[in-house]
Amino acid sequence: MQTSGLWRTSTFRLSALFGALYALGIVLLLGLVYVQTAAYLAGRSDRIIRAEADVMERGGPDDILRAMSRASSRDPFSRFALYAATGERVAGDAPLNPSDLPLNGQPRETRLGPGIPARALAERTPWGEILIVARDSRQIVELRHIVLSALIWSGAIIAILGLASGIGLSLRPLARIRSMQAASDAITSGDFSRRLPIAGARDELDELATIANQMMDEAVRLMIQARTVGEGVAHELRSPLTRLRASLDHAAQGLEADDGRRRLLEACVGEADGVLKRFHALLRIAALEARGRGLARPPVPLAIIVEQIAELYAPLAAERGLALKVSSAPGLLIEADGELIFEALSNLVDNGLKFTPAGGEVRLGAAPGPGGPIIEVADTGPGIAQAERAFVTRRFYRSPRHAQASGHGLGLSLVAAVADLHGFGLEFDDAGPGTIVRIICRAPLG
Repeated sequence: MQTSGLWRTSTFRLSALFGALYALGIVLLLGLVYVQTAAYLAGRSDRIIRAEADVMERGGPDDILRAMSRASSRDPFSRFALYAATGERVAGDAPLNPSDLPLNGQPRETRLGPGIPARALAERTPWGEILIVARDSRQIVELRHIVLSALIWSGAIIAILGLASGIGLSLRPLARIRSMQAASDAITSGDFSRRLPIAGARDELDELATIANQMMDEAVRLMIQARTVGEGVAHELRSPLTRLRASLDHAAQGLEADDGRRRLLEACVGEADGVLKRFHALLRIAALEARGRGLARPPVPLAIIVEQIAELYAPLAAERGLALKVSSAPGLLIEADGELIFEALSNLVDNGLKFTPAGGEVRLGAAPGPGGPIIEVADTGPGIAQAERAFVTRRFYRSPRHAQASGHGLGLSLVAAVADLHGFGLEFDDAGPGTIVRIICRAPLG
């Protein structure tokens, strides 16, 4: 399963946030323990040093050496040194030198030798000599290292456990979101029977899926109702209109050619034919929309479709004084229903011939594109205004500039239905002058 979206899930982010806060709390707690322990041990050592110095000075100059000897034998961690007022060492450890310590009686950090840290103080005795009292602080340093190591490792382990728990808790919701996404893709592709899966956990994802499914049920119901009404009207009226058209034509044939009533009846027959064409186009679009995006079809060579359209419309273009230019790169294939693609391109070419004035040209071409072949139909007519391009594929839409032109406003609707059925893109662009209608196809798989 893909986990590219794992880091963006709310579960993972909340788990990581709580883990980070918990790790921070542990680090702060251990840090406080570390600081308090270090301060306590340092203070205890300083108090021992101060007490040793007071005991030795209390005996006076005659007893200080014996006091130093007794203290050294009693406490192996304590070190002492005694210097004369002139600076010569009288007794004690050589590493303790008054030049390394201020004579203020305050303990401070020093060293008894390489790798041997210590706390020590130096001060003048009441009789003028210099007394140095030190205490080995390796135990304090080691304890600090232990606490610091525990702080670092505990923080790292908690962070890793928080990250792992975030991943573990996020995998199941992410899998459910993937299944919802797959169902949504199927619905978008035209499978309106699909619904978002519900896991039965009664959590927010199930609530969201339930709401989305209810919305989808209502949308499908309204869509089917609207489609049924339109198809029902078309089906119900087509037969009476056909009979009416036949009756009008029969009545017209029974009149003389110069009779005004015959001309009126023939005009009525023409209007009936136009209505029947509209009904036929509506039913055709409804049938395409009802099919949904079906399975992949055998590859269709575009060059053959382009040649067939050229043969069909070349006489009409010549009759209207237009140039019909066609071209197709060799070897272009698409997975499509060839008859539907032919029907869509025929509508586009017919529109181009209808709206292009005499002396202009209509171009039909197919060329390779980044994701598959691109079919273009361009003309040198008045074009489609930028503001109208979002409406021209709607049923019965007629531009105010072409309201008097023949047609029923369903040609581009059928083209859009065919493109949507195959999952192709449909774009409009300026030809300068004129319009370019571009169908962006999908190349065959494999």
